[in-house]
Amino acid sequence: MRKILLATTALVGFAAAGAAQAATTSPLNVTVGGSVDFVAGAYNEARGNTNGDFETLYSLNFGVTGKAANGLEYGGNLVLDNYPEASDYFAAQNDGVRVSEADVFVSGIFGKVQAGDFRGATDLAVVAPTVGEGQVTGRYINFLGTTTFAKNLVVGIDGTDHSTNVTYYTPKLGNDMHKVQAAVTYAPNVDSTGNSIVQTGTSTYKNMFKGVLAYEGAFKDVATGFSADVISASSDDAAGTRDFMAWGLGAKVAYNGFTLGGTYTDLGHYNTNASTTQNNKDQQVYTVGLTYEIDKVAVGVSYLGGQGHDSLGVANSTYVKRLNTYGIGGAYTWAPGLTTNVDGILFDQKLQAGTKNSGYVLLLSQKLAF
Repeated sequence: MRKILLATTALVGFAAAGAAQAATTSPLNVTVGGSVDFVAGAYNEARGNTNGDFETLYSLNFGVTGKAANGLEYGGNLVLDNYPEASDYFAAQNDGVRVSEADVFVSGIFGKVQAGDFRGATDLAVVAPTVGEGQVTGRYINFLGTTTFAKNLVVGIDGTDHSTNVTYYTPKLGNDMHKVQAAVTYAPNVDSTGNSIVQTGTSTYKNMFKGVLAYEGAFKDVATGFSADVISASSDDAAGTRDFMAWGLGAKVAYNGFTLGGTYTDLGHYNTNASTTQNNKDQQVYTVGLTYEIDKVAVGVSYLGGQGHDSLGVANSTYVKRLNTYGIGGAYTWAPGLTTNVDGILFDQKLQAGTKNSGYVLLLSQKLAF
């Protein structure tokens, strides 16, 4: 912990010094931001997980941008936070502060090239709208058991993925009313970040590619968005994990404060094993959300459903035959950056073996973003 605190203090000092220098002699602009989110949760699962608890989520974000004399734009990002990663969702929770994103980029008339630890091309994908703490795709899964609830279907393939990668974004093509953009990502090893070097045969997935085509348009007072994405990777382990190709679609429409959107994702053979017969079953997730915002108030409802494989504490062995989650949420902005959020989630799931689980999660949070 002492080393973490010292490192964080040094980074803050470095950023402050850099900002001061940028104001006088440097062409670089340095920005510092972040958030602190206090969440109170009450939760109940039919399979025995019943309690109430608090959690605090926090992040510190550094951004650097510059522009060369020839018009080339460049910069980078660095994010430190204690947000759960994939390993935390499927094992014991970990409150360690980590560098979750770190990247550099250059952009110009050719588009943008970004390299480092970040999610990549799928940041362009359209997602179902939510408010509060994210409703059916949000924080509520932090409060549910790692061996009782199918978090894999909520997180998805790249929901917490920041594998070290290189991503290319095309320029936005079109006019002020209609624009199209594409992006492609390559990561040599999935879940390899920072200075880790993966040896042959020690990574579950390698050679991951992500591709996205996104459209945004405006028809008078109506704004629309659509995306199509694909993710593929090959297996590099000796346990029989299968190669996979997944694909997804997303769409949304917004009018007069209302936003309606949804997604469909086919997970293919992700997280399956060739030696297990039930691993040929369908894997798919679908979401829909409706939000309304007026002045300082936002409200929303959302739904997530699906079926697929989830380790639930036993790798590559458990098939979730049905998962349904229903969410309602709201947010009130007291002042710039200061928001109170409320989420309520109901869920039920059934495993192939017949085991059922159902319950609820109630969240109340106070968030400061700066």
